[in-house]
Amino acid sequence: MARRYDYDIDAIYDDPRFTYEEARIRAMNARDLAELEEKVPLTAPEKRALRKWVASGHSWRESPGSRYVCDFGMDFLEVYRIDHEIAAATRGMTPAEKEAYIKEYTGYTDPTPEERERYEAVKTTPVYVQKKYAELYRRIHLLWRYLVEEGLWDEAAEYLEEHKDDEMPLDFSFIL
Repeated sequence: MARRYDYDIDAIYDDPRFTYEEARIRAMNARDLAELEEKVPLTAPEKRALRKWVASGHSWRESPGSRYVCDFGMDFLEVYRIDHEIAAATRGMTPAEKEAYIKEYTGYTDPTPEERERYEAVKTTPVYVQKKYAELYRRIHLLWRYLVEEGLWDEAAEYLEEHKDDEMPLDFSFIL
């Protein structure tokens, strides 16, 4: 069965079944926290921090933002534990030692000269070009997701490999 991508997002937001009042959100977050506390062993400071976070209107699944690492995809507890681990390990270090420790901990490497040059080029790229690039990248990503979901990715990859040296059939100068 083909998926439909032509739904009306405004109609969904206007539907009262999908409206979440603050009290309802707080109740859901409190219930989720209680389930987490039953399943996961927590120290007393972790419990206090989690409860304070949830009481402030957040879900335990949300990240508070880390002081040290990129926390994309992490929940509150993961970020809390990592931040405390790093803080304990770097206590008493000089700023340079802390920086070196965090770089090693996160696997950070300094950019190569080529990467620095690319970063500088992005900074000087006009905003309209950056926006057009982001739009095209999004379209390509959505097309890729569609091909994968429909089981057509292997066939498309094979076609691209066979025709990679072909001339472009269209003039794409209109993009800019």
